[in-house]
Amino acid sequence: MIPQIQFTLNVIAGLIASYTDLKTGYIYDWLTYPLIAAGVLLSIYTQQWIGLLLGAIIYVIGWLAYRSGKIGGGDIKFLMGIALVQPVYQGMIYVFSVLLAAALAACLGLSIFYLGKFLLTRPKIKWKTRRKGMALILGIGILVYIIFSQQNPVWPLETSWVLGISLLAGILFYAFEEEIKTHSFLKRITLDELEDDEVLAVEHLTQEEKQKLGKHATDLIGTEDKMKLKHMGIHTLPVYRNLPKFAPFLFIGILVVYLFPEWIIPLVPAVF
Repeated sequence: MIPQIQFTLNVIAGLIASYTDLKTGYIYDWLTYPLIAAGVLLSIYTQQWIGLLLGAIIYVIGWLAYRSGKIGGGDIKFLMGIALVQPVYQGMIYVFSVLLAAALAACLGLSIFYLGKFLLTRPKIKWKTRRKGMALILGIGILVYIIFSQQNPVWPLETSWVLGISLLAGILFYAFEEEIKTHSFLKRITLDELEDDEVLAVEHLTQEEKQKLGKHATDLIGTEDKMKLKHMGIHTLPVYRNLPKFAPFLFIGILVVYLFPEWIIPLVPAVF
């Protein structure tokens, strides 16, 4: 009965989180807090104390990532919830398995969509950069791995292909990340347009803006900073907007781990 409850809670929560994230850009507290509460009760009832530990670890690491603008607060609370509801699945730490599957799906999906969108503009590309050089080296390494894995399989071939292709896509996105961010997400907005948890494009600040902001030039900025910015004489700011939504990929990760655990188990060795 407990496994069915865990499966149902996480799948339904993942579906709702995907919908609200795509529609509004938020994963709401009315979803995450009940999920966390249900997870705490399940962890205590099943005596899976590792669930409580994982929830605390995700909160600490997630808060640091949130302050740097790498992940939304709703994503963190959602991850805490699914980790508490299902601490372990088929010997794997469930939330880590979901994150791995979600990351691979995101590498493939985001690279195809945003890189394709960027290249369709026929931009002038600076090829001789450190980032692209590093991406070339990593890409060659992944290609060698894919070829080697066909002759001397370390993992099932399906796992090797999924991992190799997703990593290649991720490396391509990494190579063109700065151009993609500038093309697809960079906006200069007025202070009146400033919303909560805006991701400040620090690298696109003017020298004058950097001097005015000083230590306030953090990755994350919000409406509570408006008065401070006005007093500094700042009227517009470069921010990254309409950033990719991660909840749909988390939902894909949830489904993959539950339905095709054999794809993930070779990548996340059983620890229990």
